[in-house]
Amino acid sequence: MAKFLIFKALAIVVIVIASGMAQAQWPDNADSNLVINDQSGAQAIPKVATTSDGGCFVSFYNNSSGNYDMYMQYLNADGEIQWTLNGLAISEHPQETWLTDYSMTVDHEDHAIVTFNDSRAGSDWDIYAYRISPLGDFVWGADGLTLSANDGFEPDPQVTVTSSGNIVFAWQEEYMIHLRKVNPSGADMWDPATITLTDTYGLSMPRIASADNDGVILQVLVSTGPNYWDPKHIYAHKFDSLGTALWGGSGVAVSTAGGIGMQMVPSLADDGNGGAYSYWYDTRAMDHHVYVQHLTHLGVAEWTADGVQTCLTAGQLQMSPALARLGETGDVLVFYNATNSSQSQVGIQGQRINSDGTRQWTDNGVILEPLSNQSLWDIYAFTLEDGAVITYFDTPDGDVVNSYVKAIRVDENGNQVWDTTPAYMCSYLAGKVHLDATINVHGQVIAAWEDKRIDSSADIYLQNINPDGSLGEYSVAPDGLEYLPGDANMANGVWPPAVIGSDVTYMVGYFRGLETSPSCLLESFWTSADANGDCNVIGSDVTKMVSYFRGLSEVSYCVDYEPVWLSPDDLPVDAPSGWPNCE
Repeated sequence: MAKFLIFKALAIVVIVIASGMAQAQWPDNADSNLVINDQSGAQAIPKVATTSDGGCFVSFYNNSSGNYDMYMQYLNADGEIQWTLNGLAISEHPQETWLTDYSMTVDHEDHAIVTFNDSRAGSDWDIYAYRISPLGDFVWGADGLTLSANDGFEPDPQVTVTSSGNIVFAWQEEYMIHLRKVNPSGADMWDPATITLTDTYGLSMPRIASADNDGVILQVLVSTGPNYWDPKHIYAHKFDSLGTALWGGSGVAVSTAGGIGMQMVPSLADDGNGGAYSYWYDTRAMDHHVYVQHLTHLGVAEWTADGVQTCLTAGQLQMSPALARLGETGDVLVFYNATNSSQSQVGIQGQRINSDGTRQWTDNGVILEPLSNQSLWDIYAFTLEDGAVITYFDTPDGDVVNSYVKAIRVDENGNQVWDTTPAYMCSYLAGKVHLDATINVHGQVIAAWEDKRIDSSADIYLQNINPDGSLGEYSVAPDGLEYLPGDANMANGVWPPAVIGSDVTYMVGYFRGLETSPSCLLESFWTSADANGDCNVIGSDVTKMVSYFRGLSEVSYCVDYEPVWLSPDDLPVDAPSGWPNCE
């Protein structure tokens, strides 16, 4: 068993689906879930990242061959598997029997970027990276990019995509930290190609986030002495597009209060304005508490020195935070495990911190799961409208092995939104570890995890949950909307509406994040863009419209929301008042 260490417009997009592919889609039953890989042997450490149209990539280690091979699967927005059953082998190079963490993301062209270590060059780990297209193409070659080849110990590589679509990697080698930047073709963009940071007693735990102007922010732990128990401080560095350090050679202090142990991994998230939020827990006062700090784009730690403590409840501890950024407000939502002083009882709580660094949900935060004897762990948080959705494992009282996967949605005031809350994403009680989760453009949270319900060595399962707390297919359309099916951009408000080539251009741009939604967008769904009538707006609608222009099919509409105008022949002579009418 593995040990876990730490289109141009108008182009026709064709997804090649391998024969024998499982015709699965998002299950609507929390007891079922979607099987990503159930081969013999252990399937381990899944990662999930979404594409611009709501689909996702899932990566994981697959031990069915006796070696921990890196595998990947690609799903469309309906949860339908797009590649061969059980996934595509990304790397079958030699790997150790114990594994460190790794990183996977999706770039601006909807390609997956995965970086991990293996022992293909000898008994020590080296760092490699692959760029995989939605068609399963190996853009950086069959063996990927070699980021680092040396004799040092190199765990847990990290990756981020910059504002310009380039890729930056960060990883630890022994007590040094390295960074390397490449373009989508895999060519190095810095000279020298690799930036190395060192310090007297060593650096560790790199975390990286995109910044403004093609730059990045790197966070590291700085040891203050030669022993592993010596205090560690949190520092951050910012590098511009050329790799020039902007915050000085030593970076800026995030927290010098110490108390960060080996099991504590401070996290980092960009703030959308060239700065970042750092969040962590430490034992500076001999108790565990969660802290948050905001670094401006100039490297100023503008909140309370050494971080804002999220909860002041007496006799209580807080650990393992997750953070969601609230758009342009500058506020953040932080969710974390809360325990009693002996850590015999665990709950989940949350806090809102405004742009001034002030606690908003009282000094004690809000209770989402009260303290109890159950175990609640692996918390993830995602912004949804003015609030957030969190996911986590729930191990019932008296059970130390088996868990559920649950989710909670809160509004801007910390109130729980769903009628049934917490909601089950997986109600099948079985051994589970290594939860990972993300959110797509439709507001659906997607979680992946290792599950032992069938195979004691663990398989990989996946499940979505919709903004309303339901599972499976989800769509919301406006009532009373006057529209023409296939007129995705609502004719840009020009009369008369028409289904023309600019609608395809618009939809492709929208999926790639280059276009804003039309005025009729509600809950990531606008009926006029639903060209194939499946009550959803995804990439297959583009395919349908291209087929329509080629005379091979007709556009359709969702039967639940019949349009006022079924065809251009039905259009009134004059434009209706207030066109487009989205009321």
